[in-house]
Amino acid sequence: MCLSICRRFSVATLFAWFVIAVSPRVHSQAFFIGGYGEGVYASSLDEAGKLSEPRLLAKQKNPSFFGLHPKLDILYVVTETMRNDANHPAEVVAYQFKVSKPGEYNAIDNQIVAMERLNSQKIDGDIPCHVTIDKTGRFLIIANYTNGSVVVFGIEPDGKIGAETCNIVHKITDGKTKSNGHCSVIDGTNQWVLVADLGLDRVFVYKLDPQSGKLVPGAHPYLDLPSGSGPRHLAFSKNQKQLFVINELNMTMSSASWNSETGKLELINTEATLPDGEAKKGYSTAEVISHRNGKFVYGSNRGHDTIVAMGIDAQSGRITRVGNYSTQGKTPRNFRFSPDGKYLLAENQGSSSIVVFEVDETSGALKSTGVRVNVPSPACIRFLSDRP
Repeated sequence: MCLSICRRFSVATLFAWFVIAVSPRVHSQAFFIGGYGEGVYASSLDEAGKLSEPRLLAKQKNPSFFGLHPKLDILYVVTETMRNDANHPAEVVAYQFKVSKPGEYNAIDNQIVAMERLNSQKIDGDIPCHVTIDKTGRFLIIANYTNGSVVVFGIEPDGKIGAETCNIVHKITDGKTKSNGHCSVIDGTNQWVLVADLGLDRVFVYKLDPQSGKLVPGAHPYLDLPSGSGPRHLAFSKNQKQLFVINELNMTMSSASWNSETGKLELINTEATLPDGEAKKGYSTAEVISHRNGKFVYGSNRGHDTIVAMGIDAQSGRITRVGNYSTQGKTPRNFRFSPDGKYLLAENQGSSSIVVFEVDETSGALKSTGVRVNVPSPACIRFLSDRP
């Protein structure tokens, strides 16, 4: 019987089948891309650091930032516009998406296959630029840049966006000229919402009422940063005992201790995100993300067009600049680590590219893999596994 099979198939064909059978399968992780292109795109990163060509899944005006529901296949996306925009008023949109392995958010080879609009709510605020979903999937928090506010919406059991539950407009005080809400994060206990206000040089601390969805100022209502810092984005450390703040205007990153029992932030230190002697004029920072190994935190420098790596002292919590690494593009905005922490994906808004870097988890250094894809003005990335 073996002889008859061998006569029907060539040696080359049998060898090809053998190679396919024994070759390891290349796995991939899917992610969404937002920004200032036509809408929301999807791509994937495989274990070798290769990217698939981005696909447009939903058209939307300025979908600059978004977040995922912790349990449902729903993506919440802000439209970064003014509330009185005649054609595209500021709103938050809920998209139901379909994946190849429903419910398995951490599944390897899970692909985003479709996405459709579920519902939306207009935002009583201008230039919404950040959205966060709490860990229970009951509330979403939006920071509005131009009018300096933070808005909370309820989330229905089916994932639809419900009614507004809270709208706080920060007061301009202490000689400041404007308020610019830019980011919110929820701590590991899901009790506290921290909001960065770039114009007021403050990180506000609110307690989230789990019943009403209201934000209530804590006993220690804010952390003041030096005038002209411009706190933009926030990130907790792996152990949730520190908060890292990327300061847009003076090109620095700050480390602060966090007490989840008292809701108190205390500044530890602040470090420049640029090499010594480097000019700052015309530059600004954008994103800050701590690595899963707890040893390093990273930030993006626009204009200088680099990612800065900071080492974290395990005892004191102080941060120290390790190095700066070119993003091989212009105006790096958001960036993201792969779920396993092996790769960093840098989004170059100004040159419409996403570039892949390998992360050295011992030194914190980044090494370009030479892999890149083009996508219009990217500004946000979320992997399927990036659940609250």
